[in-house]
Amino acid sequence: MLSARHLAIEEWKLKKETGELDKELEEEEKKEREEEEKRRKELLEKRKEDDTEDDTSDQHTIAPLEVPSQKDVEIELLRKKKMELLLKYASEDLQKTSMDAKTLMGRNLIF
Repeated sequence: MLSARHLAIEEWKLKKETGELDKELEEEEKKEREEEEKRRKELLEKRKEDDTEDDTSDQHTIAPLEVPSQKDVEIELLRKKKMELLLKYASEDLQKTSMDAKTLMGRNLIF
């Protein structure tokens, strides 16, 4: 007796020899391509509908915001860290003197 596995292998070999296997693969690929094309068309139609809805709606546009650069972010983080350390370790007199000096120099930055 042959097992189910052996029967499946024999069936596959027979289909491969007769060319049925290639036909089945081609049919599957064709169906996949047709389904993919159908999904693309639906997506395009949906996008067109969304575009027309956006054009007719009274939505407000949001102005683009300026995004800080990596360097700006690093500078701000460093400034905050320095402020934390100053508050933690410096005396009140030193903090006041430092702030007064910076105010006189026209700087609003800490350090």
